[in-house]
Amino acid sequence: MTGLYTIFVVFLLSINVFSQWVKQNVDTTASLRGLSVVNEKIVWASGTGGTVIRTIDGGKTWKVMTVPGGEKLDFRDVEAFDANTAYILSIGNGESSRIYKTTDGGKTWKEQFRNKNEKAFYDAMACWDRNNCIAMSDPVDGKFVLINTKDGGANWRAMDTDKMPPAKEGEAAFAASGTCLITQGKNNVFLVTGGSAARVFRSNNRGLSWFVADTPIVSGSQGSGIFSIAMFDAMNGIIAGGNYERPDVRNDTFAATTDGGATWKRGATLNGYRSGVTYLDRQIIIAVGTRGGDFSHDRRVLWKKLGNDNLNSVAAKGRKAIWAVGPNGTVSNLDSRALPKHERFDPNKIFYPHRSWLNSLTLSHHEVSKTCASSNSDCSDSHRIRIMASAPDIESPHEYVYTVSAGTVIGNGSNVLWDLTGVKPGKYIITAGISIPVLVSDSRTFWEVLGKTETKVVVVR
Repeated sequence: MTGLYTIFVVFLLSINVFSQWVKQNVDTTASLRGLSVVNEKIVWASGTGGTVIRTIDGGKTWKVMTVPGGEKLDFRDVEAFDANTAYILSIGNGESSRIYKTTDGGKTWKEQFRNKNEKAFYDAMACWDRNNCIAMSDPVDGKFVLINTKDGGANWRAMDTDKMPPAKEGEAAFAASGTCLITQGKNNVFLVTGGSAARVFRSNNRGLSWFVADTPIVSGSQGSGIFSIAMFDAMNGIIAGGNYERPDVRNDTFAATTDGGATWKRGATLNGYRSGVTYLDRQIIIAVGTRGGDFSHDRRVLWKKLGNDNLNSVAAKGRKAIWAVGPNGTVSNLDSRALPKHERFDPNKIFYPHRSWLNSLTLSHHEVSKTCASSNSDCSDSHRIRIMASAPDIESPHEYVYTVSAGTVIGNGSNVLWDLTGVKPGKYIITAGISIPVLVSDSRTFWEVLGKTETKVVVVR
């Protein structure tokens, strides 16, 4: 770690979180994932069964629509601009991936694009304005597939991706909330991935050329990676994800950038897998997932649990228009009056960490085998190893951080399980350390692993 960092001890004030999602009465059982909040009055959402819903009175009433010809489609993304104008994108292989548009509030829908590439699977779309939009598919022959329109969708054209870095084998995007692809400003676009790698692709010229950055978000399995990205401005952004197959696993679920996406550093971990994340303002962030939500009142440094609602997507236009959608027709808004006021770092609470915070790392077993000899107490036949870490008492906010070369860490804190189920024979390592908030400047606070770390090796036979 280079440079001089001032370490602020961030004391989390006692907060009673009364924030509750208020479920709306919407006449649909569709699973909803697409969400577009235009303003305090106008909200659009989309989902299974060709379903699109809209309110123009802040949720007092909802119009439920089924797109003609799209009754079997799953609309995972919606991009709306007013009460009348919206694009929707359906996912699926081949012709199941389509784009429709309405300009009369959903009375009529025009099909604008139908995928003819059987290898392609479109995940999301995003727009800079009502005329200029971009959509993306999972990789085909090693490259993400991109299309765009410059005329309001009258024509969608394939984009040249020669200047886009290739996808890694097993890398793809998640059509979980319509936010694996977003635009920002007049020309920026971001695409986030999962699977074998959790990376952020970024372009500052509407997709003509691209850069890619690695992130600390968990990856390596089909269900893990980055699921959502949000940018507050051209430089400051956040990503959230995890593993939807293990939604309670907290490790490496959140990261942030302050340099426009060139680098990403971890923040405090979320309370599990999260498929959607959004800014309310510069200070407050909300993330949602299948096992609940979280909010941060201090630019991602610390998180508080925000209910246990099963939600897929979240979007906001300030503190007076906060919406989320989920399965079985779930549409909810958040009473922002219950959110706490902004908290600030106390510059008088400064200390420097002891360089040997982690005292020890102990494993219950060092060998995994289905045929452990009864006399071998160091061998486990359950494919789960208990990890026990120890460190001096730390009063400031801190987390135990575990990095493994295979398998999954279950739990958090000083005692966790390392699950190696399904891992091929070989040698694998686990590294443990203590992470704390590091305040670099007023606008740059990240969690860093400081001091001594410990590494152990396990053999799977």
